[in-house]
Amino acid sequence: MAVLLVAMLAACSGSDPAADKTPTEQLAAAKVALDAATSVHLRLRSSGIPESANGVLGADGSGTSAPAFKGTLEARISGFGAKVEVVAVDKVLYLKLPFTTDFVPADPKKYSAPDPAQLFARQGGISSLLTATTNPVEGKKIRVGPDVLKTITGTLPGASVSKLLSVGDTTKTFKVTYGITEPASELRTVTMTGPFFKGATSTPATSTYALTLDNYGAPVEISKP
Repeated sequence: MAVLLVAMLAACSGSDPAADKTPTEQLAAAKVALDAATSVHLRLRSSGIPESANGVLGADGSGTSAPAFKGTLEARISGFGAKVEVVAVDKVLYLKLPFTTDFVPADPKKYSAPDPAQLFARQGGISSLLTATTNPVEGKKIRVGPDVLKTITGTLPGASVSKLLSVGDTTKTFKVTYGITEPASELRTVTMTGPFFKGATSTPATSTYALTLDNYGAPVEISKP
């Protein structure tokens, strides 16, 4: 009986391995999990984008570690917004423009948008933000759909943000909040806020990009259209 009681007490006092990790170590673990995923579903949303700004407004689709991507991309070009089907594979971006039936090669820089496939690259992709984050601090837990996430806030250098999204002041810093699952350490949400675009005055506008990542490892096939 005494042995059983000791065993029960030991089990109850056992700590969560994730709770023993520093915020930096938790971000590193989330990078490992994301880099190991063969595929991920991505949703990108934005807010506070100046009406005069050109660039990506949103995206929805699946990416692989090739890296490759297929889905839709929302962007504003010369004041006009459009949602287009995209396939990005073998370092080439293909777009199916509105009122057309075929995919055509395109230069993402023309649309002030990133190559969506590169969001899933192990170097310079979304996962690279995790280890580029400075002064990370663990916050409160939040619920997103079925997941209860541990949040970590920090600061990102503008160069890292601009490299990922092809917008953003490289000389400034950006606030970032991550939502990470437990115990799998899957990066589920990323919210970045800062001077992505110039405002109507000399003061840069403060805008936000929010990413949601799920369906790690789901079967996805992406090929040249």
